[in-house]
Amino acid sequence: MKLKVENLTVKLGSNEILKDLTIEAKEGDFIALLGPNGSGKSTLLRTIFGVIKPARGVVFFDGKEIEKGYLPQETADTNLNVIDVVLLGRTPYLGRIKIPKKRDLEIARKALRDLGIEKLANRRFSELSGGEKQKVLLARLFAQEPKIILLDEPTAHLDLSAQLEIMGLIKELSDDRIVIVALHDINLALSFANCIFLIRDGRILFAGSPKEVINEKNIKEVFNVEVSVKKHGQIYVIPKIKSTKKGKKVHVICGGGSGRELIHLLNSNGFLISAGVLNALDSDWEIVSEIGGEIIDAPPFSQISEEAFQRNLESIRNSDAVVLADLSFGKGNFKNLLSAKYASELGKLIVVEKTDFQNRNFVGRVAEEIYSEILKNAKVVKNDEEVINAIQKLLSE
Repeated sequence: MKLKVENLTVKLGSNEILKDLTIEAKEGDFIALLGPNGSGKSTLLRTIFGVIKPARGVVFFDGKEIEKGYLPQETADTNLNVIDVVLLGRTPYLGRIKIPKKRDLEIARKALRDLGIEKLANRRFSELSGGEKQKVLLARLFAQEPKIILLDEPTAHLDLSAQLEIMGLIKELSDDRIVIVALHDINLALSFANCIFLIRDGRILFAGSPKEVINEKNIKEVFNVEVSVKKHGQIYVIPKIKSTKKGKKVHVICGGGSGRELIHLLNSNGFLISAGVLNALDSDWEIVSEIGGEIIDAPPFSQISEEAFQRNLESIRNSDAVVLADLSFGKGNFKNLLSAKYASELGKLIVVEKTDFQNRNFVGRVAEEIYSEILKNAKVVKNDEEVINAIQKLLSE
């Protein structure tokens, strides 16, 4: 099965939105369509689906029209039950009377089972959470049994956990189809897509595998932003934000949102911030990126490597103070506890202990022993607000 879009030009009013655009896709392609707002992503999806008629060009599916499913950015709320929303996906197969048959109901329920939401069948769609609604809409799409799936920002307005879950479900169910997903999050796209299209001003500027397409030069040309592209098993992108601050540097050992308020507090008090080791896409990683801090990072969802651990120690050596946030420790981030021990031995560690360590320790006795050693040389505070005074006292000694 092949999709071919050839010499496509689309005009909306007097504006030329897509300009002589050509793309090809085959069965098994999971394509992420990336570009700035107004670049033509949604218009391309709607034109492929047939909602928009092109001024010039053609769209071929093995030389003919086949079933395709489209999920737009926004979908109106409804008081229909979930099963009825999913059954709307069977509309193309219903007769003139438009009454679902037994097979249609079976397919709709299977779509709900595949997405793990069969228990929602009799709930009202309008009462669901954002993540649940998006799963229901995907179930409706899969109930349509399309060969080509077109998704316009399917993770919009969802938290990171829901984004990853939704993208994972799409990935699992897309092996024998063509999937084209318009996204604004480059790193989310790189976590799932096997093909990237970079679009700007209605033209596909770059197309190919993530390794072929994603680099600093291409991102600059398409998005007009400076980034660093890291390749630690998986490719991911970090924005370059130059800080104009001059002052004392504080290194924060955090993760999973444990440093959120602390980082903002330190930043507002004029400190230069570094943090690590943080997995790319972690919520604390995003915060440090936003303020232009230095990040010692690792690939998403991976354990801390020896190389990242050593970089973290170097950042600690170059800091005036180090703060260990109230984070939990497991196998993946155990080396951050060793980094904290190193900082305590240098006499520059402040520990934020909001909750008892035994409730945050998922490593075992060895972590408990190391934490006890840390406390011997560290200043312990009970909340983020006390950190500023503790740092000032440390710097004055």
